Amino acid sequence: MLSAASACEKLQLPPKPNPAQVRKAHIEQAPDDSVERRNLLNIARGAAVVSRTAEMSLENSALRTIDGDPTSDWFTPTGDTQQTITYSLAARSRIVSVGVSSSPKFPAKTVLFETSLDGKQFTQLTSLPLDVRAGDQMINVPPVEASYVRMTTAESYGVNLDLRVVHAQGAELEQPARRSIDGCWAINTFPAAFTERGASAYGWFDQRERMWLQGGFDGRVWRFLWIRGPQFGLVALTMPPDSSHLSGLKWFEDADPYKIGDSLFGDRRECAEPQSPGPDVLTTFLDRQHWAPLYGLRFDDANQLVVNESEAALKELAKLIATRPVRLVSREMRGATALADRQVSQLRLNSLKVELTRRHVDLSRVTYAALGRDQFRTAVWSEIMRTLQSAIEVEDNRARGPQ
Repeated sequence: MLSAASACEKLQLPPKPNPAQVRKAHIEQAPDDSVERRNLLNIARGAAVVSRTAEMSLENSALRTIDGDPTSDWFTPTGDTQQTITYSLAARSRIVSVGVSSSPKFPAKTVLFETSLDGKQFTQLTSLPLDVRAGDQMINVPPVEASYVRMTTAESYGVNLDLRVVHAQGAELEQPARRSIDGCWAINTFPAAFTERGASAYGWFDQRERMWLQGGFDGRVWRFLWIRGPQFGLVALTMPPDSSHLSGLKWFEDADPYKIGDSLFGDRRECAEPQSPGPDVLTTFLDRQHWAPLYGLRFDDANQLVVNESEAALKELAKLIATRPVRLVSREMRGATALADRQVSQLRLNSLKVELTRRHVDLSRVTYAALGRDQFRTAVWSEIMRTLQSAIEVEDNRARGPQ
């Protein structure tokens, strides 16, 4: 009988595909999310699931209706298709139309919409009858101001129901309020905790083996690196204006459409143990992946570094620069054109270089690249994937290969 090592040698597993091969394999399959990018109910814009009544599984949760991917599914339990989801918007907004995209195989028949300014008192907005077909089905409504939207699947055609998108189209009336993730949580019923330092945050999540997270807030979304044993990846979290709940998505390794995991839902809880420091998530992620986004760096609307908010991340970056030669890569993938994205990337990189120089950081082993949307690592199917890739990244120059 062959030993395990001999069997592996005989099998000769193919090498892991490089970024260019991944992009080529995925890019033609990516859906058109242009309508989703204008949807106020999009996690990338800061929308969150505040509450939901039921779902088939956490892989097909209520969050899939606002994940920005028009092909993902929220399944209701079999035989229990009348369900309600309450969403928060990133900021008070004027809504002019609502709608859904329902699977033609398991379609909804009628959905109800309600709105609220405080998340407590809701007013009925409209009832929307649906055809049995794929694609968005929208209805214009008298303009209404809202901070919360509640959607109920009132009727279905069968014992299963599959919604792909819930829409609220309109315009924000104010800037999103600052959210706070600091404190203790129950995420998917398991204990978790976060500590904030400006725009940065560090935390853990005890789902069997402890997951450690490190990242920051970009003004709408909390973006994290995570490690757990040999596993690692990215997490995106959003919260309502009162920071009382959180909802989010988890990916393994990178925000690749084929590497998404279960959805995350959290509620605040009393802290049962003192906060204590854990492993260096950023360095561990960098050592495993050879690149790591610096999500704790915060930039303003003019793409200038907000130094006081970015203090913790700047200190982490300075420590990394002192230990190895690095390349600082500035990426932006959400602009109107590739040129605009490169210009934004360059402005952010310039601002960061000025601050590092002011701090007398030795930059002799640092190289730079303002890539915009060029040379992105994997296919991006939704705005939240673009959001996770739009950051300043540190690359270990000792491990860089062909890109």
